[in-house]
Amino acid sequence: MHIRTRTLSTAALLAVAALATVTACSSGDGPAVTGGDKSTPTAVSPSAAVGKGAATSADVTIDSCAVDAVTKIPKAELTVTNHGGDTATYTIQIEFVDGGGTRVAEGAAIANSLAANEQAKETADGTAQVTSDITCKLGKVQRLAGM
Repeated sequence: MHIRTRTLSTAALLAVAALATVTACSSGDGPAVTGGDKSTPTAVSPSAAVGKGAATSADVTIDSCAVDAVTKIPKAELTVTNHGGDTATYTIQIEFVDGGGTRVAEGAAIANSLAANEQAKETADGTAQVTSDITCKLGKVQRLAGM
């Protein structure tokens, strides 16, 4: 099994978020993973990241959720696994919410051209600084077959 790792810039994150919003084929209310105001990520059970109601959510696992102690930018580390039988590209939206459930930042990631059964390690960086503990929620996940 081949594993790739990549981080996206803020401009790319915004472009992905716009694309996913316009053309999304599955919707969120996915799992939530809690992380605090620290640079060490909080480990999460892979089963906690399986979304309800959307088949492609099962392909994305939130591995950790944290706020960088210096920059105050939230970050979600993800594992994307193509369980399909063909090559696919995934767009993933992440919501960073505070203890009251208010979205304080958002992020996105892309896993390009994953072959069947291939995994990729991706990072979704937040678009704003936060000063409180956060929870990372899996938002919309889009699987584009043949790409």
